[in-house]
Amino acid sequence: MARITIVGAGITGMAIASLLSRNHEVTIIAKNLPGDELDISWASPWAGAVFLGLDGSNLAEQKMQLDSFAVLWRLAVTNPESSVRRIEIHDFQDERSIEDVWYNGKLPEFRIMEPNELPKGCILGMSYKTVVITPKVFLPWLRKRLEDGGVKFKRMSLDSLSDARSQGHDILVNASGSGPRFLMDIQDQKVQYVRGQTIHVKTSYDKIFMRHGKEYTYVIPRLDGTAVLGGIKQVGKSDPSVDIDIQKDIARRVHEDLPNDFPLELTDYDIVGHNVGLRPYRETGVRIEKEILNGEKVVHAYGVSGGGYVFSFGIARAARDLVDEFVYQSPVAKL
Repeated sequence: MARITIVGAGITGMAIASLLSRNHEVTIIAKNLPGDELDISWASPWAGAVFLGLDGSNLAEQKMQLDSFAVLWRLAVTNPESSVRRIEIHDFQDERSIEDVWYNGKLPEFRIMEPNELPKGCILGMSYKTVVITPKVFLPWLRKRLEDGGVKFKRMSLDSLSDARSQGHDILVNASGSGPRFLMDIQDQKVQYVRGQTIHVKTSYDKIFMRHGKEYTYVIPRLDGTAVLGGIKQVGKSDPSVDIDIQKDIARRVHEDLPNDFPLELTDYDIVGHNVGLRPYRETGVRIEKEILNGEKVVHAYGVSGGGYVFSFGIARAARDLVDEFVYQSPVAKL
């Protein structure tokens, strides 16, 4: 049994802990912990939290996503108290053809939609079954499950990964989200913030609507009589205040795509709240690798951008395998 410290208590860090804690002693350290008041720079509680195959994923990333889907799909049945629910999704593309969609046929009940089912301006529609998650329920649920299994949580802010050495671990896992940009011994400038803004409204609409392209728009039902409407992606922006013009534009786009279900004017909605959050985006994609950093064994697991829940238990499996390479490495030198 090795002593593992994981930096980051978001969905990535906790998913990794759920696997490593089966065979190792695990401690999670983080500035923000599940159950805290929400911090705009901590992405996991703000997420739309739906499984959707991410465009542009390489083969390794595709495998991680499908591995994650398999776990979440099962949780929807085995642990409904987690908030994971199975749901139908209508997934539309303004510009991409079916040949560009790597998850074509890989998800339950997958079908290509008929032309008369498409919103104006879309060239492709796909219907399939997926999962949706309510982060404010799921994160505390997973934390309790981990604590019941012996995982320790400690609040700690780091200026560099080496600040964590006081924990006395054998291996450090870096699942710090946007942290790698600011940690002095990493300073990964490929990581930057992407600002998102959504409207949380009451509605009986019960399918996920997702439109990719120039009219990027979504409706994500929580299946509790509410849904999250979006979206917007502002790279490099970090303003925490609600932009009313953006909210009006979201309402416009959602209304144009689903006129029978959603009104045009914000004043006609029963609004639960407005959300602003920052996703940690990495322009070169996921970093999942091990290295010796300042004499310390480190496994990096970050760069999932807006796909924290999409990658979750898949990147956890990949990180676990890298930890095992450190723990069980052969004492015989390679020829």
